[in-house]
Amino acid sequence: MLQQLRDQTQSTGFKVLVVAIILVLTLFGFGATNIFLGAVPNLATVGDVEITERLLSIETERERRRIIARMGAEFDPSDIDRLELQNYALDQLVNRQVVYQTTNALGLAFSDAEIDQRVRENPVYQVGGQFNEALYRQQVQLMGFSPIQFIEEIRQGLPAELLTEGLTTTAFTQDWETGQAVSLLNQRRDIAYLNLAVSDYLPTIEVGEEDVAIRYQEDQTSYVTEPTVDVEWIELSLNTMRAQASIREDDAYLREVYEAGTSSLADNAPRASAHILVVVDDVADEGPALEQIQDVAERLADGEEFAALAEELSQDPGSARLGGDLGMMAKGSFDSAFEDALWSLSEVGDVSQPVRSEFGYHLIRLNEVGQVEIPSFAEEKERILAELREDAAAEAYDTAIEELEQLAFEERYSLTETATALGLAVQKVENVSQNPDSTQLPKWQLAGDADVIESLFSAEGLDGENSAVLSLDGDRVVVVRASDYAPAEQMTLEDVRADIVGALKLEAALSQIEADEQSALAKLLEGASVSDVAASLGKRWETRELITRGGVTPQGSPEVPQFVLREAFVLARPELGEKSVGTASSSEGSALIVVTRVIAGDVDATAQVLIDQLEQQVVARDQQLEFAAFFAAAGQSVGVDRID
Repeated sequence: MLQQLRDQTQSTGFKVLVVAIILVLTLFGFGATNIFLGAVPNLATVGDVEITERLLSIETERERRRIIARMGAEFDPSDIDRLELQNYALDQLVNRQVVYQTTNALGLAFSDAEIDQRVRENPVYQVGGQFNEALYRQQVQLMGFSPIQFIEEIRQGLPAELLTEGLTTTAFTQDWETGQAVSLLNQRRDIAYLNLAVSDYLPTIEVGEEDVAIRYQEDQTSYVTEPTVDVEWIELSLNTMRAQASIREDDAYLREVYEAGTSSLADNAPRASAHILVVVDDVADEGPALEQIQDVAERLADGEEFAALAEELSQDPGSARLGGDLGMMAKGSFDSAFEDALWSLSEVGDVSQPVRSEFGYHLIRLNEVGQVEIPSFAEEKERILAELREDAAAEAYDTAIEELEQLAFEERYSLTETATALGLAVQKVENVSQNPDSTQLPKWQLAGDADVIESLFSAEGLDGENSAVLSLDGDRVVVVRASDYAPAEQMTLEDVRADIVGALKLEAALSQIEADEQSALAKLLEGASVSDVAASLGKRWETRELITRGGVTPQGSPEVPQFVLREAFVLARPELGEKSVGTASSSEGSALIVVTRVIAGDVDATAQVLIDQLEQQVVARDQQLEFAAFFAAAGQSVGVDRID
């Protein structure tokens, strides 16, 4: 098969296929595309495979889990747009089916032994360099697969990985392609630019009082103050509770706590186990599976070896070849039903009754009870004290939050009595706006909290009601109220005169710059000399000879505005004795740009490390260009029908 693959990779069409598969896998990864169930509406058909609403629901949930896992604990899953996620998941399913069916057409496949080896050698499922059954199951479950479904997914995905490996050993770029890249990227140009800066035009512009008055009347609704509130708030913090926490510190009580904890450690010691699994899923029914596991239990009772039966009958592909061995694992590594049954076994060698987990029916054998190293009371005393203080503080904090919520609700339009009852201070700040800027945050840091601002400017907040208890972080909560409300007010012309004058001057300056720019550009295109154009504007050209894209000349690194430099290397190469002209703009103004000479970069003068990098970039560019072409051809060949 590998020789056939090497022969096929000589064709251009096959290279297009390989590039696209790599990009598909890079963009979308492996996912569930093989569980097509039930008579439910179809969303798309790829070849002979129907993508149903049910399948899309499964894949959408898997993608949601992946996003949450990547984003971390602080991410709020409610921020995910469900519709966008569904569309993305559907694209994945369609694209992967195109890839899978194309690789199947090429006859690429892996044996069961090769698949098992790939799984076991994957570092994602290893602990200390060794395959860990419990970790593997945990990861598979996290992705929403059963073990059998996951192995089937790998069976479809590994051929694409084989193609990836084939590409990495054969990909190359021609010397002329690298030479073109060097010639372009290391190009030098002779340029000149005429800067039309806003700062040069503003001093020449006069704004009349009539213009200011007209603008004020036209935009009067824009010249209003922001509504503001004066705020009262009380804050409750876990740190305060920690400082006030009172606990028993006598050794007799602490020793009781210690002994209870060490007893629990012993009860939860890790255990080595083995199991025999009969799967229950959408294909295998509950009744036959239960009968099969009961038959296995009878054979065990008749004296047959557990390991031999596991190797013969267990439908767990990871542990069956090891006689069902799952290794030594701590609590929390298994399905809850499986774990309860394992930790209920009392003697090494005991075998459970059939246990139903989410994967199917198990018979579980206890192979070994691990040892637990129990620290001494002296070693644990400070930790116990710290835990007791933390627990006492957390309990007091929770109780205080409940009191705060009740008292603030009952008092409703004031915080005075609530603060007194809880021993807190009512804090105050004035003139908080609904859209606080950075100048307000030093005055009141809570102005940066969206929930606080939303509460203050709600209808109830503006009426002076106390807010609900608002959580600032895990350790602080507040109740806020608007004690006074100042609505938006119309600003007078004198209040905004300076702003209006500045705006009118800027508009006039930009308008004059645009007029001068277009006039000068027209003259240059008509053949006027650059010196005459500069003289007509009362300005002078800035010239830079043999400048690079990075702004370097043989004389050094003269200052050139970036927007000028970018446009100078976009302009077309001029004919000999001619010039290319153009314009560029930025927030600071505009510039006329002239290019009179272009010299290509020299490969021989380019460092080898840069050439190597460019070769890699050329290969990546070619892969990306071929990506779209592959899907157009492969999708048409396989047949993709999406239902809108």
